[in-house]
Amino acid sequence: MSVKTLRRALLAVLMICVLSPSAVAQASVRTDRLEAGIVRAMNDYRAQHGLPKLHQQRGFARAADVHSAKMLRENKMAHDQYGKRVRRYVRRVKRVGETLAWMSRCSPSAVVAMWAKSSSHRHVMLSRSFRRVGVARRATSNVCFVTADFGTAK
Repeated sequence: MSVKTLRRALLAVLMICVLSPSAVAQASVRTDRLEAGIVRAMNDYRAQHGLPKLHQQRGFARAADVHSAKMLRENKMAHDQYGKRVRRYVRRVKRVGETLAWMSRCSPSAVVAMWAKSSSHRHVMLSRSFRRVGVARRATSNVCFVTADFGTAK
């Protein structure tokens, strides 16, 4: 194979990658005010129970964003295989957890209050081993999906 042919092949592969970005590239790592508010509200709730703060981490945020986008696209709330999904974005994690919300209007206090009322979601929020989190919200004018992916500090 000539150098010119090899260059053309590499250019074609590069063009395909740029023109058809994967879910990883589309996943948002920017935290909006509502998402940051949810993390603050969770940390306030954890502090009331004597637990350390959760720290936001990019990989968890990407995993959460991909999942919230999928739930919005399919208009269906489901955990699916969250452990497998989170581990695609976060390499070094022993244990993962997830909380989901589906509401007509999202506010940080409403989301965290809803999770606090559910024993399984409360258990995840108050797990001492979880120190890292990513929160993502995807919404339309009449529905809001929120995913919070948690993990251990390893």
